[in-house]
Amino acid sequence: MSGPAHPIGDEFWSQQVLDASGTPTRFRVETVLETGSTNADLVLRASTGEPDGLVLRADYQTAGRGRLDRKWDAPASTNLLFSVLHRSRLPVERLSLVTSCLAMSLVDALEPLLAPTTVAKVKWPNDVLLVEQVSGVLRGKVAGVLAELVAETQADAPAVVAGMGVNVAWPKPEDHAPPDSISLMSAGIEVEPASLLEKVLQAFDIYLTQLAGSDGPDAIRDSHRERSATVGCAVRIKRRGVELVGTAVDLGIDGSLVVTSIDGSTTEVLAGDVTHLRVV
Repeated sequence: MSGPAHPIGDEFWSQQVLDASGTPTRFRVETVLETGSTNADLVLRASTGEPDGLVLRADYQTAGRGRLDRKWDAPASTNLLFSVLHRSRLPVERLSLVTSCLAMSLVDALEPLLAPTTVAKVKWPNDVLLVEQVSGVLRGKVAGVLAELVAETQADAPAVVAGMGVNVAWPKPEDHAPPDSISLMSAGIEVEPASLLEKVLQAFDIYLTQLAGSDGPDAIRDSHRERSATVGCAVRIKRRGVELVGTAVDLGIDGSLVVTSIDGSTTEVLAGDVTHLRVV
């Protein structure tokens, strides 16, 4: 990011994000000490016409949440908490892939930081996991993404607000935290949240440009498949009160998870709560 460094205690500051060559990206980051929810703040600003590329980062969220309205309350000054406003004239089915793009961006940003024995993978639809390279054993969930479509706005194009929480320094093993969660620090990685955000946004800028291309959905699917922790696993999916058990065999170009049941039937799942049962 460009501009002078700011202590986290400052109430507010704004910075432009540069790519690896020093060229400005589409993103500008506003950082605040505390807010209720960065997603809720950006949804409101999107509805009043805020243009593409605004990123809101908070040191602490008093009303942070994940999918299915799960509460996520990390202590102040420990984790990376931010939301991105992306506005595009792309078809709505492409906008649904923004979640995949952001999750993969974190996977790419973590790759050079991880030990050779550990990899980051995307658990469908919106989590990033740390996994043992050889055995495939789960070390823990390190991040989650929550995306919301803002269709009715004062701008010409709809917007997607995608929020991410990355466990940088919390939880520690002794902390009371959601099950199966892990922090980068607990995995032996020490990184400043602002530095990690810059790397994530640089990768995200590339993926969003790719998404807008003529073969965007296919390219994103291929990238997601390579980084998927779910494709190839036996899974249990709960959706609308119904449980589906089978093997995740592929991803659709709309971001859906393709599941083959025991009876051989195939279902494309667009949303659901997924449990990995075993690697096949």
